[in-house]
Amino acid sequence: MKTKRIILTNILMLLALLGSSSIGWSAALLTGDPVDCVNPLSGANGDAQFSRGNTVVAIVAPFGMTTWAPQTDGNDSPFYQVKATQFEGIRATHQPSIWIRDYGDFLIMPMVGPWAGLQKDRASKFSHANEIARPYYYSVDLDRYQTRLELTPTARCSMMRFTFPDTNEATIVFNYEGAIETTYDATKHQIRGKATHVTFGAPGNFGNYFVAEFDQPFESVDVKQDGKMVTAAIHFSNVHADKPVAMRIGTSFIGYEQAALNLRTEIPTWDFAATKEKSKAAWTKELGRVDIKGASPEQKSTFYTALYRSLQFPRMIYEFDESGKRVHYSPFDNGKIHDGPLYTDDGLWDTFRAAFPFFVLYAPDRGGDILEGWLNAYREGGSLPEWPSPGNRPCMIGSHADSIFADAWVKGLRTFNLQDAHAATLQDAMKDNPWAGRDHVDDYIKLGYVPAGKRSDGAASCTLEYAYDDFCVGIVAQADGKEDIAKEMFQRAKNYQNIWDPKTGFMRGKLADGSWQEPFDPLAWGGPYVEGNAWQWLWSVQQDPYGLMKLLGGRKGMAAKLDELLTMPSTTVVGGYGHVIHEMREVEYAKMGQYAHINEPDHHVLYFYDYAGQPWKAQHAVRRVMNELYNEDGMVGDEDTGEMSAWYVFSAAGFYPFCPGTPCYLIGSPLFKETVIHLQNGKTFTVRADNNSPENQYIQSARLNGKRFTKTWIAHDTITAGGVLEFKMGPKPNLKWGSAKDDAPPNFFP
Repeated sequence: MKTKRIILTNILMLLALLGSSSIGWSAALLTGDPVDCVNPLSGANGDAQFSRGNTVVAIVAPFGMTTWAPQTDGNDSPFYQVKATQFEGIRATHQPSIWIRDYGDFLIMPMVGPWAGLQKDRASKFSHANEIARPYYYSVDLDRYQTRLELTPTARCSMMRFTFPDTNEATIVFNYEGAIETTYDATKHQIRGKATHVTFGAPGNFGNYFVAEFDQPFESVDVKQDGKMVTAAIHFSNVHADKPVAMRIGTSFIGYEQAALNLRTEIPTWDFAATKEKSKAAWTKELGRVDIKGASPEQKSTFYTALYRSLQFPRMIYEFDESGKRVHYSPFDNGKIHDGPLYTDDGLWDTFRAAFPFFVLYAPDRGGDILEGWLNAYREGGSLPEWPSPGNRPCMIGSHADSIFADAWVKGLRTFNLQDAHAATLQDAMKDNPWAGRDHVDDYIKLGYVPAGKRSDGAASCTLEYAYDDFCVGIVAQADGKEDIAKEMFQRAKNYQNIWDPKTGFMRGKLADGSWQEPFDPLAWGGPYVEGNAWQWLWSVQQDPYGLMKLLGGRKGMAAKLDELLTMPSTTVVGGYGHVIHEMREVEYAKMGQYAHINEPDHHVLYFYDYAGQPWKAQHAVRRVMNELYNEDGMVGDEDTGEMSAWYVFSAAGFYPFCPGTPCYLIGSPLFKETVIHLQNGKTFTVRADNNSPENQYIQSARLNGKRFTKTWIAHDTITAGGVLEFKMGPKPNLKWGSAKDDAPPNFFP
């Protein structure tokens, strides 16, 4: 049977799917302090057919346990869309991606008059002209009810303020899956509930407990139970426009008492302005890790919005008890309560590439805490997480927690238990765990690859990612003094060679008998490849770039293959998928050949030019991606728990973590005239780009701490020691800078 080809050449059709590239709203001023340049509405202008980020409009504290997000249609995905005109309420959400279902969610909607019906029946028309969205504050005017809703978040709580008109029919409606208690407080100032919605990743005792308090007594509560869904309407009489109804609400995965404790700790007063300023200060501190100069207003908003997205996941799932000790509900241990940190909601298949290296450099305190938290997941549940939300979900491939421990170690992070990290990562390499790690491990060990046919899809991708993960397991084993194990893992890290087909020049699906999977079309998506094709997966050999270079015919061969990747038609062949998926449309829209920045396995690919001795091509291509696929309204492709944003934050500074697990970064093209990284050790590392502009994207020369610098890489320790990296930029490539073999990145492969 011939492979079905669908060539998406009608750009007008794609633009219709995408919608306008810039929709006006008042969410971001684009000027002023970094925190007020962040646009939480960015990424909310797409859908499952064409992604512009597909992000939640997150009004949330950094790494906050509960996100508070506006909802325009609970049946849509994403559930807030910029194009929408109806507003359904504020959703307490833990949804990390539109492809992962929410859990412990509940909806809050202020209204006036009759409340019966569905969420859409209570919806109000609204306008972006009367909406403000910041990381620390959200407000919207609800036209139908002549009511203003405001909220400000803390790590586990939020405070809301509802300005109703003069009325005796003011109502606040809670709607969710679970139970509610409304009569236990005789003063009629408090209600509490348990939101129980969850699909995967939690035991049967799961619940998101909340306690809501009001600054004035409610008159009555109506409750309607419809199967699992509960609707509670809290009624207030004699309400006046000059005296808003305030509500503060605490959440907990542990219980009602803990929710109340979280509320007393995080929002001890009814001072809305003070709570808002505290929330703003938390974001100001986090965003202050980086200063930029020379950015346009649009670039400044794009950059700080990306930084904000990089500082949301994984979310904290731990809480503090009465003594101030950290405790957590463990979805990995049947809901038991344990001491210590724990984090959740993160797609490690995506985030090991840039989002976790971002923590190691920009926020090592947080990075170390996350690693210790995930060792707690291993201790409690028997394995490291791969896609926790809240516990393990069977999603994507590989065991990429291996990568983040290796990367942290080689870059000097020593806050986690190395022995436990070695035991956990070695288990990943040796044991089948389809729920939270690798599958077909026995076949992989026996054959040196994951056999297509035995694994119904993604076999080639699995082989490539297992080999990289083996390299990382070896790094951790070596750090723990287990040289024999490290040697075995480094040998297995060469397994990518077992699926290299020199005849076609691609990595291919191979059957258990050693024959190639047929038919083969390098443009065909799916089959042996996960969310991509042979062109896009060829490059997943970060751990051994010089080994891949040898297979491709040396420096010139690698550069020629990269050139072909970027200049060939963006033809879509649906292959094993049988239909067009949104990633295919986005590759076509990008017009960068078969390069798929919209999906994470290609995030390092452009930097291969540094190995090939043609760094000016990396400079040009990286600038294209930053300028054409990102803007203040979003990005092309799914955000995926901060990974797309972390790529931008790194690349805008002029360097990128090509291979997590190795202690260096590769040079690209700095986007701004100056980027200052405020390191946790109190030092600063500054990247200056003199004569920088959209046209002057090519490096002419460079100096590091005043000395001539021609390398296309920079060591992690060099950055953390503090200093200044200065570039001279120009409109034409300097074919000599960084092109010598001695200027290329070192070979870290054993």
